[in-house]
Amino acid sequence: MRFNVQSLRAEKGATMLLNIREELAPIDLGRSRLRFVGPVEFVGQATNTGRRIVVTGSAKGQAIAVCDRCLEEFTMDLATPIDESYYRADEAPADPDEDERTYGEDDVIDISSGMEQAFVLTLPIRIVCRDDCQGLCTRCGGDLNKGECACPADD
Repeated sequence: MRFNVQSLRAEKGATMLLNIREELAPIDLGRSRLRFVGPVEFVGQATNTGRRIVVTGSAKGQAIAVCDRCLEEFTMDLATPIDESYYRADEAPADPDEDERTYGEDDVIDISSGMEQAFVLTLPIRIVCRDDCQGLCTRCGGDLNKGECACPADD
């Protein structure tokens, strides 16, 4: 998800419309991974605010996730707003904001990592395939969505 801002840097207040569709690498969640199905789409704009380029818009895509209850894979829709601020590495402000990102002297901004972070922040604490997922039996590990297991009922 890269684009060149060389022409944008020429004038403060200049804006560039963005419509980018690209494959995004899987996201490691620690407990599982999100694998994208097809390209992720970003629609928005980049604006020169002086010493910074502000990128705003929205990203959406579909990903294969693993349900935290039944451990089955399923496809989920992902959508998130993007609002990132970038400054050129050789023009770093004296006191940079910790949320700002840098880009190189080649004037190419890559929004992939910001987009990845935004997708992760929109995920629920527990990723489930559906609200009524029954999960796995705590004794035999059978998928309770497929029916009752043969384990005796708890007291």
